[in-house]
Order: sequence, then C-alpha cells, then structure tokens
Amino acid sequence: MMPFAACRWLCVRFQRYQGHLLRRHLSYYHLHPPAGPLLPMTIAEAVDRAAAAYGDNIAVTSCHQSLRKTYTQYQNDIDHVAASLVSLGLPVGSPIGIMMPNMYEWTLVQFAAVKAGLLLVNINTAYKAAELEHCLSNMNCHALILSDKFARQDHYRMLLEIAPKLENSTPGELKSSRLPLLKHVIAVSDNCVPGTHSYAQLLDSVTKEHRDKMHKICSQMQFDTPINVQFTSGTTGKIKGAVLSHFNVLNNAFTVGRLMGYDKQHDSICLNVPMMHCFGCVLGTTCALLYGSTVVMPAASFSGAAALKAVSEERCTTLYGTPTMFIDMIRKVDAPGTSHDLSSVTKGIMAGAQCPPEVLKGAMDKLNVKEMHIGYGSTECSPIITFSDPSEPQEKWIHTVGKPVDHVEVKIVDKEDRIVPFNTRGELCARGYLVFQGYYGDELKTRQAVRNNWYHTGDEATMGEDGHVTICGRLTDMIIRGGENIYPQEIEEVLYTHSCVEEVQVCGVPDDRLGEEICAWVKVKGGKTLAEYDIKDFCNDRLSYFKVPKYVMFVDGFPKTISGKIQKFKMREESIRKLKLKK
Repeated sequence: MMPFAACRWLCVRFQRYQGHLLRRHLSYYHLHPPAGPLLPMTIAEAVDRAAAAYGDNIAVTSCHQSLRKTYTQYQNDIDHVAASLVSLGLPVGSPIGIMMPNMYEWTLVQFAAVKAGLLLVNINTAYKAAELEHCLSNMNCHALILSDKFARQDHYRMLLEIAPKLENSTPGELKSSRLPLLKHVIAVSDNCVPGTHSYAQLLDSVTKEHRDKMHKICSQMQFDTPINVQFTSGTTGKIKGAVLSHFNVLNNAFTVGRLMGYDKQHDSICLNVPMMHCFGCVLGTTCALLYGSTVVMPAASFSGAAALKAVSEERCTTLYGTPTMFIDMIRKVDAPGTSHDLSSVTKGIMAGAQCPPEVLKGAMDKLNVKEMHIGYGSTECSPIITFSDPSEPQEKWIHTVGKPVDHVEVKIVDKEDRIVPFNTRGELCARGYLVFQGYYGDELKTRQAVRNNWYHTGDEATMGEDGHVTICGRLTDMIIRGGENIYPQEIEEVLYTHSCVEEVQVCGVPDDRLGEEICAWVKVKGGKTLAEYDIKDFCNDRLSYFKVPKYVMFVDGFPKTISGKIQKFKMREESIRKLKLKK
C-alpha cells in the first residue's frame, strides 16, 4: 500500500496526536485504521495451529451425517485426504474441481487440497451439464471430486453427458476430447461408480511416502500462492472464476472472526449457507479454524426447519444466512405445532444480498439474534469489504452495511473514476490485501475489474462522513423511466413494510414510450391475500408517482443463485415473456 505522502488522491490525512486520530479535512473515501497486523500464514499452518491450540474443541458437527469431530481428529482426517490427493501424482498447482453439497467431506477437501499443493475449484451443485463443462474446461481441471447424486441433480450422469467414455474407463485414465486434461474423477458415494476412484478406497491407498511428500509440499508453501477458484454468482448471467490466495482468505476470515467476537469465547456457528461460496468456506470453515469455533451443518442444503432443529439441539450461538434464509427461518419458527429453543443464539451474519430492515428486525424478534452483523462484499474481495457493528445506533447498523474492515480502503467514484463528495451516489471500489489475484485465464476481464489496484464492484453506494456505507443497488439494476433514475431497492424497502408481503423484488422492463417501466414481483405471506391495486395504492401513499410499479406479478419464488442472490436479469426476461412486452 502506498505511503500517505505518495498517495495523490488522499483528501483525508490522519495525524497522531496523544494517541488519537485527527481528521484534518474532508474525505472522499475512508481508510479504516487496522486493529493489528495481517497474517503471513498459509492454510496448512492454520490447520496445524488449530489442532495444537484447540485440539479437544469440536471442529465440525454434521447433523445430517450424525457426525462430530474434534480439531485433533479434523487435522488427522485433513492430512489423510491430502496424502490421498498426493497419491494421484498431480503436479503442484493443478486445478481440481469439487462438486458436493454441505457435508463433512467438503470441509476436508477444502483444506486437504491446499496441503496437497492443489488449486481447488468450487463448482456449484446446481449447475447443469453445459455449466459444468464450462467450469472444468476453462479451469483446466485435472481431477473432479463429486457426490454422485444431490437433490434432483445426478452429477455422475451429468458428467457422462460430457465425457461418455468415463463409464468404461479405468480410474485415473479418463480420455475425453471435450475435457482433455481431466483424468481423475473421485466419487464420494456408498455405491460403486464406474470409471471413478472410490473416495473410501483412495483413502485406504495412502502410504508413508504420500504423507512425507504432502508434508514436504506444505513446508515449501508460500502464503501468497493461489489456493482457490470461486465463481462469481451469476447475477448478471456471466460466471467468472475468481482466484484467491492463502493471504486473501485467511486475513478476511481472521478479520471477520475478530469482529464477531470469536476471539473472546467459544462459538458454535449454524452454517446454513453453501460451502462452495465465500460465505460458507471463508466466513464459515476458515473463520472457525482460526478461532477454534465449531461449524454446525444442519443439512446438505438449506432447510429452515433443519436449521432451527440444529440450533436447538447443538446450542448454536451464531446464525449465518442470506436474507431469504432468515425469512424462511422466521416463517418456520412461527409454524403451528412447532417449538424451538433458540435461547443459545446471541449473534448472526446476514449477507449475500440486500438485507431489508424488516427482515433484520424479524430475525432479532423471532430468532433471538441479539447482534446481527451485516456483511457486504464480493467474491473478488475474499469476500467482506464492509461490516456492521450492532453496538452502534440502530439507524447506522440497520440502514447501512457498516464501515470498511481493517486494512481495507474504500472509495466511491463517478463514471470518470473521480471520487465523489460524501453522501453522493457512485460506484464502490475497494483496495487492499483482500482483492483477488484475477479471473482465471481471463486477463482482459481482470484488467476491467481491477484498475490501479482498485477493485470496481459494479455496486452503487454512498458513504457518510463517518465512513458508513449504504448500498443503493447494482449499477446495472437501475431503472431509467422517462429520464428519471429509479433505484429498485427504494421501492423494495417500502413494500417490505407491508404486513402481507413476505418477499419482494423489483426490476425494469421495456416500455415504448418511457424507455423502461417498473415491475414488482411479490411473494405474499401464507394465509394472506393481496391484489394488484393493493400494492399500487400502498406505493402511491409512500412514493413519488414515477416510482409506483406499473406491473405487479404475484409469485411463489424468485430466480436466485444457490447462494441466495437474486438474478434480476432472469426476472426481467420472465417478466417480458409473461407480460408479452417487446424487448
């Protein structure tokens, strides 16, 4: 990071005087003073340190697998899986894919791949064959670890569509014209899966030589080495593979863990979010690893009922989830004939999408979440950029996404990349250790996203004089109706206050006269009824006339990524189709 004197856009200077930081004059961006140094550590070192420091603590509880492991057992299992991956003979740095739901084996592979010197590629369990092929091909994957079936997806059959020769191949000798580098497929299954290595048998094949080689790889590891590729969530329809290093992941997890108070007490984290995304594998498993916390996985995929059951039975102190997940848990806790003991819950993280104030209040009232932290970030930033502090006045932490976290700079810029005044809308940009190493194999998109070391998020935001950030929405989501700029979030937040609305999203649709019109998708609470005029009248009383939706569609759900982010491009396409509009 540049020294202050060399930083030419520094409009704020800080001066130390009697232990205090004094602001001299107006800031157009915010530099958060760090609480401590960054960690020059590798994941391998973090695993060994956790076993030494927290050996008897429960590391992972997988409720749906009826399994729990201490940190000592966890380290042994990770090392065993790492040695088994070494036995495949893959060159150090080789990309390997993982396509599995939340389960104990996922957490082992996450850390074992690093100890084996491999680059782990997280693949969405909801992907179809074409998306899977895109990932495996573009990431040059040498191996794939998969669960043969999950929910409605048959991952093995899907792979056969791409590589039909797999079924008759000897394990480790796949020859596929469409995936020429993919040689090994490892099936985590109780059944014999033709052409694949059995996960259990691969573990049985480990020798002392494999373990010794694994330890040698760990001893030569650098903390700025790439360890993970995570795909952007596809809210715009375009997925890209963001490459993250030890340094990115560990320091973001370390920072969030401290802000959550994991350094002050032992916490049990109810991990509802998918492991394949940063929320799960950075703020979940990696964060727990650094502080000796317990990760509790209620189910293979999110279930509100399973989450509440896990909290009751495992005495979870912390709830993780997207706004949609919290909405589902709130609904389940109110269901007739159910009883849940949520007295152990003290705090939570809500992230992954816009967090409506009404949902926040519902989580506090119904789920006993006394301290709800709002996290804002992106996959490309490891992921957390800003984090809220519930000890601040309610107006600050409910209506903003907090301040930039330690060691992170944030600025808000206009279309010409000029920093804007406080409380002025612009694009949020971030700089610091957290910025990813680039999109795998795509230098052009990397250069477009990172300019002068600043990552451009594509999110519109404002910043107050105290550094609090408010997210206004995606720049691409803004609706321009007859020359008026309309922000969907403003309309959504108004509709969330309607007593009969459970969930709402707003998008723009084409209009011959005005360019765009407003379309609201509304999910009505169970047992309630609403008509189109109810929504329009409600908005008319609270919004300018040009912000009132012209179209209202009542829906049972919304197109979302598996991490819970709304895919507004799909909403727009579906609205155009159903309303029979011209594109």
